[in-house]
Order: sequence, then structure tokens, then C-alpha cells
Amino acid sequence: MHIAIFGGSFDPPHIGHQTIVKKALKKLDIDLLIVVPAYLNPLKIKSFLDAKVRYKLLKKLFAKKERVLVSSYEIDMGRPVYSIETIKQIIEQYKPEKLYLIIGADNYKSFHLWESYEEIEKLVTLVVVTRDGIKYDKNSDVKRLKVDIKISSTQLRNTFNLDYIPKKIRRNVEKIWHKKGKV
Repeated sequence: MHIAIFGGSFDPPHIGHQTIVKKALKKLDIDLLIVVPAYLNPLKIKSFLDAKVRYKLLKKLFAKKERVLVSSYEIDMGRPVYSIETIKQIIEQYKPEKLYLIIGADNYKSFHLWESYEEIEKLVTLVVVTRDGIKYDKNSDVKRLKVDIKISSTQLRNTFNLDYIPKKIRRNVEKIWHKKGKV
């Protein structure tokens, strides 16, 4: 079995995340793509949306998408989880023949700072999602996945622009933002 892991805060999930999943399913030789929302990114102090809310939004977003599984592993841990832990858990559970780790070009720039990054490189094939305007070292050891959507969750939280929220979850996100007094 060939598996790709796509982890992140997904705070909130947006059309860029949706496009990455769609392209990965099309371009990578994978049987399963596992979306792993973080309980809390180890490099962040807090998240905007509660971890369980983000998990539910992702479950709804990818509910009918074949070969996609949304994992609650990191959220169930109830603490920040390093990628190496998640990778080892997936290896133990699925015993994949091939394992990919999908990360953004912005994260790839600081990949050398990740916990156990050298071990990660031995266990997975890195897939770097590239987009215009983000420079990175074009190392030949990584695969690339080109996505041309210029949006980030941070931008969405700052502008509260619902146009970039997938239609399947737009009303949910709008209600949450209203409750938080942001819309």
C-alpha cells in the first residue's frame, strides 16, 4: 500500500487544502491519503479554531472523497505531536510499502528545524507543495506538487473572507466566525 500523509493546522480548512488533496490523489501513486489535523502545531502557542472543530470540518469536507481518511490521531493525543510520532504511528498501523509526507514550500524552508527531521527523511518521500511567490531549495530528493492558490489559513483568519472556504463547510465556518464576533 502506498500512503500520503497531509498534516497541518487546517485553521480553518480552505480551498487550497482541498486542491492539494485533489492534486495529490491525481499525481501521486497512492492508495490512501491521510489528512492529519494537529491538536496544536508544536511551533504555535494556540489555534484559532478548537481542534475537534477543525477535525469535524475536515471530516465533512472529505466525507465522500474516495481514498481519503481524516485521522484524529494527533487530536486524540491532546497535546502537540511532532510529525515523526505520527509517521511512526501510521507505519505501525498500515505498514505501507511507500510513504509520502506532503508539506508546503514555506514549511520545507524550515524543515531542518523539525524534530527528528533526518529520521523523517529516511522514512518518507517528501512532497513539497509549491506555489508562486514562495522560494525554496529545489532539492532533487523531493517531489513537487504545484498548486496555484495564493491563500493561507492565516490570511483567512485575518480577513474573514469566506470566498476561500469550500462550499461544503462555508456555512459552518461562517457560524463559528459569527460566534467569535469576527464576521
